[in-house]
Amino acid sequence: MTGSMTGMVSVVTGGAGVVGHGVCRALAKAGSTVVALDLDASRVDCAALRLDVDLTDPAACRAAVEQVVGTFGGVDVLVNMAQKAVVETPVLAVTDADLAVSFGTGPAASLRMMQLCHPSMKARGGGTIVNAGSNSGTDGTAGRAAYAAAKEAIRGITKVAAKEWGRDNIRVNVVCPWVPSDPTVDWAARKIAASPMGRAGEAEADVGELVVYLATTGRFMTGRTLFVDGGIGTFR
Repeated sequence: MTGSMTGMVSVVTGGAGVVGHGVCRALAKAGSTVVALDLDASRVDCAALRLDVDLTDPAACRAAVEQVVGTFGGVDVLVNMAQKAVVETPVLAVTDADLAVSFGTGPAASLRMMQLCHPSMKARGGGTIVNAGSNSGTDGTAGRAAYAAAKEAIRGITKVAAKEWGRDNIRVNVVCPWVPSDPTVDWAARKIAASPMGRAGEAEADVGELVVYLATTGRFMTGRTLFVDGGIGTFR
């Protein structure tokens, strides 16, 4: 059961993506003021503010957070969904450029946004941060070394921040969703048969509702990795 988010300000990076957009909708339906950040945030139909931001640019990230705080008074919830995936390659073929893309758009951007939002959350008496992990990292999906490494780095940052920021009443968790992020991929043919529940997840109903729960009812949960995958992943 989730609570009301009326009066809360939520920032979602990667808000124009399939999963990010679903999270934005769930937050808005719960009553939160939603700010969507993306390279092209114009597609987000439920945000009070849409900002086009290159999350690899520190100055652009700082300006975006300052605009949010100046417009709405602060930040209560940060959801880091942004992550650029590189072309699938075996470990021996991973390049420095692959790592730079994966880490620049994933853990580096997530950490930067966490650092920028922390002061406002602390000043408001606490907050919620939800970062996006992946079964590619927890399971070790063949051919996705750079992406898996970036996602596991995000989990490491999350656990450290949860311990350091708990006294500030800032809770930091990871969600690992199994949701079709590319509508051109035939998930039914490729992966649905492997799911114990016989389906993939839904961005708004499955992932978004969990984010709302973490921001409201789940007040004593921090440093956790939560799998929203219908049982297809390995839990560890």
